[in-house]
Amino acid sequence: MLKSLIILILTITLTFPLFSQNTEKNIIPVNYEEKSIKKAVLISAVLPGAGQFYVNPRGITTYLFPLIEISLLAGYFYYHNEGKELEKNYEKYATQEIIGYEDGDVINGSPIYRYSRDKFHQVANDLIAASGNSFYNNHFNLDDSNTQHFYEDIGKYPKYIFGWTDWYDIYAADENGDWAVNLNWIWFEEELGNKWAGNDPTNPNSAYYLGNEELYDLNRGKYSQMRSEYIKLRKEAEENYDISNLCSFGLAFNHIFSAIDAVRVTKKYNADHLTHNKIKIKFGPMFTDNQIYPAVYLFGKF
Repeated sequence: MLKSLIILILTITLTFPLFSQNTEKNIIPVNYEEKSIKKAVLISAVLPGAGQFYVNPRGITTYLFPLIEISLLAGYFYYHNEGKELEKNYEKYATQEIIGYEDGDVINGSPIYRYSRDKFHQVANDLIAASGNSFYNNHFNLDDSNTQHFYEDIGKYPKYIFGWTDWYDIYAADENGDWAVNLNWIWFEEELGNKWAGNDPTNPNSAYYLGNEELYDLNRGKYSQMRSEYIKLRKEAEENYDISNLCSFGLAFNHIFSAIDAVRVTKKYNADHLTHNKIKIKFGPMFTDNQIYPAVYLFGKF
């Protein structure tokens, strides 16, 4: 909405030269109220259709621009609220929704979330130690709190995959679900920078792995079903925010076009009234007592 208002203000500023363009008046004075282009433009820029109503309440655009405004406002708030709800859903999915307990005991066990910073740092530190590559020292920077940046990182960048519970359980835990200690890291070839490429499953009996081998073996351990679902939820939220942003731009353009149309409507109105006098004089015959006499007729438009 802020962008829309900025665009609107700029447009009104650029439109001001139009205010100095006055409609030429007829040589014959006409007694009628000339509509102000400046006034029509200003009130249409603020409230689409208002300038058209001021000039001609019966015009099509008098009601077209307000209908567009109402529709775009409704669309903006609807899709913005949908995006907010979907944003809450993917945040809850990753870090708020408990999917189990470490020892299966609800009372004494530690809760398991889909994404864990502790698991991430444990794997990342092991990778740094195993690689001996200074590239990794400042490579894994993950926010300590659930910021917008954090929620973006865990879905956007593959290097943060270690924190997803299903990935950790398959590729970093032993058959008992504990830390596997000696991970069999797989590296890219030296000419590609000797960077991490993945690693073999350390817990092939994981409940996440069994029956889904064709999913988790994709790209040799770089895949997480939880991360995939999370990305899908984020995409749905972003799509709603994108539509909401389009509606806000539409609102700005509706104000712009309404102001421009107000110039057209006002000029047409003034031109029509300047070329059509309210009182007209015509000459014609008049019949009286079977005689024809010249006469002057006055016609008025009210």
